[in-house]
Amino acid sequence: MNKNSAEVVCVGSELLYDRINTDINIISRTMAKTGYSIRRCTIVGDDKKEIQDVVSVALKRSDIVFITGGLGPTSDDLTREAIAELLKKKLVFSEDVWETIYSRLHKRGIKEIPEINKRQAYIIEGAEVIINVVGTAPGLILNTKKKMLVLLPGPPAELSPMVKTFAERIKDAEEIKTYCFGISGLPESVVEDKINRFLTEKGIRYTILASPQIIEILIPSPGVLTSVPEIEDFLINSFAENYLGMNPPTLPVIIGNLLKAKKLKLAIAESCSGGLAGKILTDIPGSSEYFQGSFVVYSNILKKRVLGVPKSVLKKYGAVSKTCALYMAKGAKKKGKADVSISITGIAGPSGATPEKPMGLVYIGIGLPKNKFYIHKFIFPGDRNRIRERAVYQALELLRKYLI
Repeated sequence: MNKNSAEVVCVGSELLYDRINTDINIISRTMAKTGYSIRRCTIVGDDKKEIQDVVSVALKRSDIVFITGGLGPTSDDLTREAIAELLKKKLVFSEDVWETIYSRLHKRGIKEIPEINKRQAYIIEGAEVIINVVGTAPGLILNTKKKMLVLLPGPPAELSPMVKTFAERIKDAEEIKTYCFGISGLPESVVEDKINRFLTEKGIRYTILASPQIIEILIPSPGVLTSVPEIEDFLINSFAENYLGMNPPTLPVIIGNLLKAKKLKLAIAESCSGGLAGKILTDIPGSSEYFQGSFVVYSNILKKRVLGVPKSVLKKYGAVSKTCALYMAKGAKKKGKADVSISITGIAGPSGATPEKPMGLVYIGIGLPKNKFYIHKFIFPGDRNRIRERAVYQALELLRKYLI
């Protein structure tokens, strides 16, 4: 198959109104690791004829077409019927699928299961079923005229593991191996600028996946990539401590490993991030081994009472200041009985900004053993959620660099 001939059709009238379409991000990121890139994404409402029209066109230009949404039990879930009619195939009731759906609903405490739920047990004739380990709607794989249709549920929690299952199948079938190299602490544009010429001159096709915590350079290969040592030497020389190695774990896991290796305890003081740093760290099983906790001191009162930030500092410099971040880092380290600390204080917006202190301004404090403290100033772009997320991952990245 042509590795570039894949696209996504997202079904759901709500996506044409006020819902954000995250399905394309999940599919694109997952499939990139198999060597495929998604070339096109189309959103279509809950209309059978429109679904058929969009999918017909997609099949003419792409070898793999993902269709998400419209697999629920209600009357406006029309994807199964639309595709069955398009391919001139029957819908066949599957006792095995229904038994799985019935059992899952029963375990949730639903004793009287509506008859309407049986709609999800109807499978398009000839389709291969992908088990839904989270919800009730099964995924379907259909092969037609050397093309592949993949029907998947729309909810991200259900979609994500099912796409991964399909991706593993593709990798196994075509013996694709994807090499992943991690970079942290730098913008995507800087990474691209440094690697493009080197990889292009060697004829190496690559994809960059960017997130607030890490930049992944993905290189698909039909077999062993013999140039891995040369690529790693280049990345080490180009990015130094920003290079995380091949197939790196997430940044929170890296932080945890460093703290365990050095037998250090961490405590955090959070203002604008509202507990997000603590949440991200405690998402990792076993984090109690090195993480003492997070003080969420959103108000000035708590900054004073809990962390001991002097009233004079808050009055003279304000909560969003270098000096306040310093006292927060000191307070977290002392009150949390920790060896190292992080403090985060800033303006996530959209309110609270001034010409002197714009939206996105964040001060991050790092406390280290031997009473060493360092404060860093950043101005992050984006909306409230993006600023908070960037602040937290930047704080973790700073701590990583101080610990290595």
